Amino acid sequence: MISGVSGKRQAMENESEELTRLLDLELIQKRAAWKRAVARHRTFRMIGVFSILIVLAAVFFVLFFLFSRANEERMNSRAAPISDRAGR
Repeated sequence: MISGVSGKRQAMENESEELTRLLDLELIQKRAAWKRAVARHRTFRMIGVFSILIVLAAVFFVLFFLFSRANEERMNSRAAPISDRAGR
């Protein structure tokens, strides 16, 4: 009787060790998948941030160009009547 009980315990211990190994393996695989997903999301975030920075730089460049152009036109429109009056 005692040997039968101890045999069941060994079988249960072997099964629990096997189950523990399988669970460890599954967790390792999931952890690796999570790390890959985190790296992918980080890459997408960085691409998004750089895209926004490029768009903002382009907008600032265009605004600078437009305001400098408008300033030149304003200066030219003020200078033209003064030279016309001086020439009369």
